[in-house]
Amino acid sequence: MKIKLSSAINRFFPNSSFKMIYSEAMANALDANATSLHIDISIQSFNEPSTLIIKIKDNGDGFSDENFQRFSHLMDTKDDNHKGLGRLVFLKYFSLVKFESIFRKDEQQFIKRYFLFNERFNGEKEDKIIDNTNSTGTTLIFKSFCNKALNAYADITPNEIIAYLTNCFLPRLYAKKQSGSAFVLKVSSNVEEENIGKDFQSCECSFSLEELPVLQEKIINNRELDIFHSEFNLLYYIDKNNSYKINNITALCIDDRAMELDVLDKQALPETHKFIFLLKSEYLNQKIDNARQDVTLNEQELKVLKRIFLEQISEIISEKIPEIEEKNNQTRQTLSIKFPHLEGLFPKNSIGFLNEYQSVEFAQDKLFEEQKEILMAETLSNEMYEKSLVQASRVLAEYILYRNKIIQKLKNIEANDEEKKIHNLIVPMQKTLHSENHFENRFINNAWLLDDKYMSYQTILSDENIEKLIQEIKITDEQDIPNDVRPDIAFVFSDDINTCDHPVDVVVVELKKKNLGYLDNKRVIDQLEQRAKRLLAYYPKKIQRMWFFGIVEIDTELRDYLEEKWIQLYSKGDVFYKEENLFPVNKNKERIGTNKFPVAMTIMSFDALWKDAEARNNSFLDIFRKAIQDYTKQND
Repeated sequence: MKIKLSSAINRFFPNSSFKMIYSEAMANALDANATSLHIDISIQSFNEPSTLIIKIKDNGDGFSDENFQRFSHLMDTKDDNHKGLGRLVFLKYFSLVKFESIFRKDEQQFIKRYFLFNERFNGEKEDKIIDNTNSTGTTLIFKSFCNKALNAYADITPNEIIAYLTNCFLPRLYAKKQSGSAFVLKVSSNVEEENIGKDFQSCECSFSLEELPVLQEKIINNRELDIFHSEFNLLYYIDKNNSYKINNITALCIDDRAMELDVLDKQALPETHKFIFLLKSEYLNQKIDNARQDVTLNEQELKVLKRIFLEQISEIISEKIPEIEEKNNQTRQTLSIKFPHLEGLFPKNSIGFLNEYQSVEFAQDKLFEEQKEILMAETLSNEMYEKSLVQASRVLAEYILYRNKIIQKLKNIEANDEEKKIHNLIVPMQKTLHSENHFENRFINNAWLLDDKYMSYQTILSDENIEKLIQEIKITDEQDIPNDVRPDIAFVFSDDINTCDHPVDVVVVELKKKNLGYLDNKRVIDQLEQRAKRLLAYYPKKIQRMWFFGIVEIDTELRDYLEEKWIQLYSKGDVFYKEENLFPVNKNKERIGTNKFPVAMTIMSFDALWKDAEARNNSFLDIFRKAIQDYTKQND
């Protein structure tokens, strides 16, 4: 050779696979009209690759003068489907490859040819006349592994090698089957130190053309393919009974080999089925790089081919496996229940079983695109206006779904849970939330659990001193309230107290953990009254209205007391209301003036808190879901 082989190896095969050793040997065997190929592997242990020896033997025509001439010159090929470079991959992994080949010189004479293939190979060979034989063939012996380690057990495992080779040469093997030819592939391994856990042990596997099924053929008629000026055929096979030993594959047929194309999630099809999809066209030949690792189609060509390939596969699968669409309809219904705001956006057409996660991701992307389309429109047509209403319903439904998660957490509160766990579900402790950050706070401000009107808060003080509450509403230091008075949650809302010149509304909530007993739970009423009296000192100049809530576990004794003294309100749980006329007091608990003022107080059970919120939520969700469903049906 007139080229430095070490440079050629690194240039043409920078990222080659070890298994390419087998595919190159098999390609040579098939070119030589072999009907059998035997790969024999011996190694002491996986961790001792220096002991690896691979012997590959075929019964082909052998290295005739013509074949040897081409072998001795890189890129000297007999047709355009060959690259003339494959043998370089041998030296990527082994520093020495011994060739022994018997070929027919003429009608009477057979020649046995020996040569060593290494980086110094210059075409030297040794020929010997062989008597008493009429068989031809070639044996390759690989020794002196030149890497530090093997990459994977699969590289030297018989069943993995057969799977790789049958997939790689499926178009060529199938052509041989159609022509009535024979071919047997056998791979055996001899391992001294086995690793059963890795399925790495001495064994033998084989494959013959009888194990290939008969493929059906479909001519693809698609006008987009006209840009390729070539006919495209799809060879395919789907089998539920697994009658043949085949490997699932979707591939392009290039130069009589299968180049796998990752267009189909193989897990999306039933495990009970086996399938083959091969896209075939003269146009695809030679559309692969020198190392046969990547197709050389441009981005647009590949995009068109992938989409059309997928469309054809989808049609065939729908016809051959109708239970998939039945299952997918069930999946869409399930997703519509889990994600009602995305109904109508889930993939309508799919290849195989719908992947729930990917379907939700697809629907979310589609929702975002529709929202962007509406928001970027300068004017809204009637159609766009209708779509905008549905988009609003989707966004609100998504928010309601989030609220359902909060309600579920509240439902799961147990008797031994601390008070702060309940507290944090409504508003996180020791946080001050301001209205200018309302959008960012929408997932931590859950004041809607009490009443949806409290979503319009201006400021929320969580687990802060009343002192801070008063500071928020600009009360003077002389009228300050002691630090030991701490409402669990205090709200100031309806306007910005720092800029408005009118009074605001205040809500104070007292929380009591479960399982406290009658006296401790009843004490919440006294605490609410004390807070009300103190805050009345600032009525009506700074505070115009106040609401007080006590959330407790209402047992039989407390319920009897409340039913005697309070008004029971409509609720899914226990809710009692009372309006008290109270005197305002100062920080020393001294009455201010002679006028009493009405104060509204509500005592509610824990289950009333979540049950009433859930009922409101479900009502909203039903309305939004109906709007989305009606729009989806009209536009299907």
